[in-house]
Amino acid sequence: MDLGGVLALHDAQLRGRVPEWPPPGAVVERDGPFVRTHYGTHGTVEHRPLPQPPGAEPVRRQRGAFAVRGEPAHWKVYGHDPAGLGEELVAAGFTAGPRRSLLAAALDLFGPPRRAEPGDGVHTLTGGGEGDPWWEAARTLAAASGPHASTLSDFEADGGCLWRKRDAAVLLERGEVVAAGWAEVARGTDFLLIGGMTGPRTELLGAWRAMVEPPEHYHRHLHRPVPYCVAEAEGELRTGLLAAGFAELSTVRTYSWDPPGHPATDRPVGLIGRRAEDLLWDRLEREFGFEPGSRNFPGFAASSPCATWRLTSTLTDELDLVVRPALRALTGPGERLAWLDWQHTGYTFDPHRVGSPGAPDWPGEVYPNGDYFLYLHPDLAFGTFGHPWEETLTVFGAPLLAAVDGELTALLGAPVRRRD
Repeated sequence: MDLGGVLALHDAQLRGRVPEWPPPGAVVERDGPFVRTHYGTHGTVEHRPLPQPPGAEPVRRQRGAFAVRGEPAHWKVYGHDPAGLGEELVAAGFTAGPRRSLLAAALDLFGPPRRAEPGDGVHTLTGGGEGDPWWEAARTLAAASGPHASTLSDFEADGGCLWRKRDAAVLLERGEVVAAGWAEVARGTDFLLIGGMTGPRTELLGAWRAMVEPPEHYHRHLHRPVPYCVAEAEGELRTGLLAAGFAELSTVRTYSWDPPGHPATDRPVGLIGRRAEDLLWDRLEREFGFEPGSRNFPGFAASSPCATWRLTSTLTDELDLVVRPALRALTGPGERLAWLDWQHTGYTFDPHRVGSPGAPDWPGEVYPNGDYFLYLHPDLAFGTFGHPWEETLTVFGAPLLAAVDGELTALLGAPVRRRD
C-alpha cells in the first residue's frame, strides 16, 4: 500500500467534505476553506490541509459561529497540518485532546466474516436498538473505551444502521458481547470510515467488508470500489490494528471549545426510534381507524374535533405556511413533535429550533406527496393527516383546528367532512 498516495486520497476525498445528505438535524456551512457542521448539540470544523496556519481572526470567527448557537466545537488537527495551527486554537480557548494515530489498511486484507452462530462470532446490529441487549452492550463498551473518531451515540443519531452503507457490529463469545464497532462507507470516496472499535478485534472488519462488495447479482462496474479503510486509534487498539496490517498515515488530535452555559442535549431534528414509531402507528390504527390503502377512503377517523379539506396539487407550500406556525405556537419550549411518512423514516423534532435562518429545515411537509404524511403531537392531542389517494388533509385536535380552520377554508374551500 502506497502510504503517501493513500494519505493524499484521504486529504482530497475526506477532509472538508460536504456530505450529499447531511445527518438529521445538522446544518452544514462553508466559510472559505472551512466547513462547519452544526448539530444543535455540538459542532465540528473541517478543512483540507492549509498552506499555512489561518491566523487568529479566522479561528475566532469559527469559534464565534458556535458561540452564538451555544454549541461546543471540535476541530481536528493532523500531524501533517502546518505547524502552529494547534497553537492558534489553544490561544483562541480550545483545549487539546490526546494524540491518536491515523491508520489505514487495504480492505482486501480482511476476509469475509465466517458464519456466525447464535452465541458466537460477529453479528450485525439492526436499526432502532431500543431494548436490544446487543445494542445496550455495545453502548456500554463504547462509553468505556475511546476516544473514537465518532461516538456510537452520534453514529446512532446520524442514522445508525437504518441507511445503507452504515453498519454496527458486535463480537459474541459464548453468548457475551466482547467487542463492538461501527463504520460507514463515505459515499463517493475510496474509504470505509471506522467510527470506533472498542478493542482490536479485527473480526469486525470482515462484516464491514461486506458493505463495500456488491452482491453477485449486481453488475460490479456500476459500483464504485472501496479499497481502503481508515481508523483513529491509540494504546491497545492502535497496537492491535498495526499488528493486523494497518499502517500509520499521520497523527490526529481533536481540539475542543466549550461555550458558557448548558448546551442542548438533543438535536433539533432526530430519527424517531423504531419502537416509538411503531407505537404511534399502532395507536393511529386503534384509535383513529387508520387503514392504509389506495381505495380505503377516508381511511382515517379522528375521534376529537376535526375537519377534512380536499387538496389541490397547485397548493402545496401554502399548506406549510399555514400549519407550521400553528404547530410551533401550540408546542412549549423543549417539547417535540413527530412527522411520519408511511413505510419510510420518521422524525422527531423541536418546532422552535427548525425553519429559521441557520437552523435545519422542518422535516417533511403537510401535503401528502406520494404517501401518508402526518404531523403529530406525541400524545396524539392534535395533528394533521394527509391522504395521498383521497387527496385530502385532515386536521384534528381542538387547539390546532381552531388555529388553522379559517386560513385553510379560505385557501381550499369548505371542508368536505367535519366533526365537532
